[in-house]
Amino acid sequence: MIDTHCHINDKKYESEINDIVLKAIDAGVKKMICVGVDLESSEKSIQIANNFEAVYASVGYHPHESKDAEKGYLYELEEMAKNPKVVAIGETGLDYHYNISAESIQKKIFNEQIELSQDLKLPIIMHNRSSDDDLLSIIESTNLNNGVVHCFSSNWKFAKKLLSHNIKLSFTGMVTFIAEPIHEVLNNIDMKDFFIETDSPYLAPVPHRGKRNEPAMIRLIAEEIAKIKKLPTEKIIDCTTQNALNFFKKLHN
Repeated sequence: MIDTHCHINDKKYESEINDIVLKAIDAGVKKMICVGVDLESSEKSIQIANNFEAVYASVGYHPHESKDAEKGYLYELEEMAKNPKVVAIGETGLDYHYNISAESIQKKIFNEQIELSQDLKLPIIMHNRSSDDDLLSIIESTNLNNGVVHCFSSNWKFAKKLLSHNIKLSFTGMVTFIAEPIHEVLNNIDMKDFFIETDSPYLAPVPHRGKRNEPAMIRLIAEEIAKIKKLPTEKIIDCTTQNALNFFKKLHN
């Protein structure tokens, strides 16, 4: 299994990173991508990736943090992305649910990171909450065709629009406690178009709901998707693992 999106750089794991990674490997997680949300967390992602063979990193500015992106941040992200274990740009995108950063700032920083990802020929990891229309508009205006919307929770109509631009979707433990519209999307989506992720420490799957999530719990997500799609769990694991390897090309390094 590949956990394509986790935040084991979070303070909640500070003294336990070694145990968290080893526990995940014991649970069958072959690789995990530790995702940055600003310069500091991106650097920490790289440090963890350099310490563990099974861990890779992404570097980027989350929409919440985009208001704090200082002049020259793109150059710093570009330098970080030269590390062989950095497999993607992001997490970036839009979040109009909380609007911690102004919408105009979110869009500016998102657009800049798309351009960086295209220049570096790296995939981009996108956050999307209550911002479907603007996210799609930016994807279309930038001709983005090498991205994934992580923690997907929108409807099938929107999913189809993203998939038509070759944008992949990724599913979290939400599949175990929110049925619609996620189950409709999973019932319709082609096996080649999605990944699985924990988004730890958030969104722990049932029966761990409300507790701290971690990459070792990813099998529960695969099992739930297998039930929804009426397929063997191993089929879901095999396909999502291959999908992740095909998409995040530097995972092969």
